[in-house]
Amino acid sequence: MKEIKILLVDDHKLIRDGIKSIINTTNNIKVVDECSNGREAIDYLGKNANEIDLILMDITMPEMSGIDATEIIVKLYPKINILALTMHSEEAYIMKMIKAGALGYILKDSGREKLIDAIKTVYRKEKYYSNEVSIKLINVLLNEDKIVEPVLSDREIQVLKSITNGNTNREIAKELYISDRTVESHRRNIIKKLNLKNTAELVKYALSNGLV
Repeated sequence: MKEIKILLVDDHKLIRDGIKSIINTTNNIKVVDECSNGREAIDYLGKNANEIDLILMDITMPEMSGIDATEIIVKLYPKINILALTMHSEEAYIMKMIKAGALGYILKDSGREKLIDAIKTVYRKEKYYSNEVSIKLINVLLNEDKIVEPVLSDREIQVLKSITNGNTNREIAKELYISDRTVESHRRNIIKKLNLKNTAELVKYALSNGLV
């Protein structure tokens, strides 16, 4: 079997290291390089597309999300297959990633055997969805008239991550190149959307639900 060459795209180094340790001990599958966001992935492929067979793509990342990156990559490099590897099990994320062109969708807690199976399946240009994702897709088909949107936007998730890291509005504004007032507006909207009372509850909720 030809070696499957993978580009790993995830904004957490610890996650990337863990995934690499799983994949690189498997015969005929190798992570040849890694990127921390969608923009880096697109820039990388501009010079190295011929070296990649498959991309493991996270969804919520700074600079450019996995959804936006996937949509661009499948148009520019149709021979490269994309497998979403993420913590998000919400119907909206699943549908947006599939519509963007990902052939598979698997959750980060799926385990080694399922991850390897997903990689091999998507490499063959076949679709692969983990069990929980398949259930969500069935639910969408049964409720096609229901409009599903993510609870938080990509920008709101970026702000939420910075809040959870203890950054002030000014620090967040500088990091994301937006105004202090815009940061505060995002903070209020996030708290309202999640039906919380204050920033302390927001941080607790984010940590408890694996949003950061």
